[in-house]
Amino acid sequence: MFEKRKVWVGVGSVLASTMAASTVNAAPLTQPNAAPASFMAAPMAEGEMAAPEIDLSTNDTAFLAQLGFIRGHLWVGMKLYEQGHIEMAKTHMKHPGDELYAGLKEAFSDRGQPGFADELEALADSVINDNSKDVVMNNYNVLLDAISAHEPIADMSAKSVLLSIATMLMATADEYAVGIQNGKVAQVHEYQDALGFKEIALNRLERIKHEEAEKASGAIEETRNVLMSLADLWPTITPEGELQGDASKIYGAASRIELEARSI
Repeated sequence: MFEKRKVWVGVGSVLASTMAASTVNAAPLTQPNAAPASFMAAPMAEGEMAAPEIDLSTNDTAFLAQLGFIRGHLWVGMKLYEQGHIEMAKTHMKHPGDELYAGLKEAFSDRGQPGFADELEALADSVINDNSKDVVMNNYNVLLDAISAHEPIADMSAKSVLLSIATMLMATADEYAVGIQNGKVAQVHEYQDALGFKEIALNRLERIKHEEAEKASGAIEETRNVLMSLADLWPTITPEGELQGDASKIYGAASRIELEARSI
């Protein structure tokens, strides 16, 4: 798992490439996996790259991405739960003490937000303790509402949302590269995390405020097409054995989406 570095590496990579991309004409690429040289093309080892200092208290793009990672874990966990893979689902539940949530506590305080620790714990406990499906689903819906109340997406430009999506896809690629290695499933948990992140990134497009969506309709539609083109990388939620997946396609998609954002 890459929780501790997830948002910092993802956002850092996007920001680093942004400095180079600002001098590049953001014309559409002919291949969705054609990444410019300025974009990171492979997953990094733990601690290999020091990302720029990012303040989640003020940087809405990074803050939205971090919340998106939590949503992604929960999304795939609940899909597994609904399909009867209960033990797998339990491994994707998040707790307030986990690094991913703990890293947001200061930002919540600075933004005047209460956080959603109680709701997060309630869902995790209900899944882990094998409560009824009605209880679990109710806790999940309550938690989703609580997360939504903390997301700044309604006040963000389309450009900022697309950059946040590009950030999420960088982490998606990292997770996928760990999950699928040499044409085989190496770590199914990371493969599943990657699926959750991709699905949340796609869902973000539907929540861009109307006036921003109208101004950036072309970039948003292209982003949607790029994300949907990745679907065949996840033929099933519980793979075993051989699976010919290529994380470079996801890195390339992240690059393409960043360029679309810069074109707005």
